[in-house]
Order: sequence, then structure tokens, then C-alpha cells
Amino acid sequence: MKPILATEAQQPEIYATVKRERQAIHRAVNKMAKQMRGLSDVSQKQAIAELTATWILAVYPQSLELALSLSDAMRDQTDIYLKESKLAGRAH
Repeated sequence: MKPILATEAQQPEIYATVKRERQAIHRAVNKMAKQMRGLSDVSQKQAIAELTATWILAVYPQSLELALSLSDAMRDQTDIYLKESKLAGRAH
């Protein structure tokens, strides 16, 4: 199954949105992380997986194929974020 990817024409708008909302994104992530502090690492993974699946199913309630494609795209984005984080850490 081919992941859902932004077209070249969509990328500038997506990057602009993320850049504009970056502080709000970090605040939201920190709040969610605080809510999971009492959970074990396994339970934290389960909570994140359930949150992600719930959101994906809300976006594509009628199409398992599109839901799975979005899930693949989100895994790809997570990999990109991890790689960029490691590269940024080496620059310091």
C-alpha cells in the first residue's frame, strides 16, 4: 500500500502551517506526555497507538485502505522526525 504523501505543491503550505503552530504543537505534546507519566512504557505505547488510531479513523471512517495509508505516512513522518532530531543533536 502506497503511503499518503504531500505533493510538491502542498509541501510549502504544510511546512508553513507546522512552523506557525510549532509552539502550540510542543505545548500539546508536553500536556499529553504529563498525562501518561504514571503509565508503564508499554502502557504509554498503547495509549499513543490508541490515540493515533482513533484520530486516523475519524479522518477516514469509511476507508480502511486510506486509514492504513495515513498510518503508514505517520510512521514515515515519525522516522523523519527522529532522524532530524538526531542530526540536530550532532550539530551542537
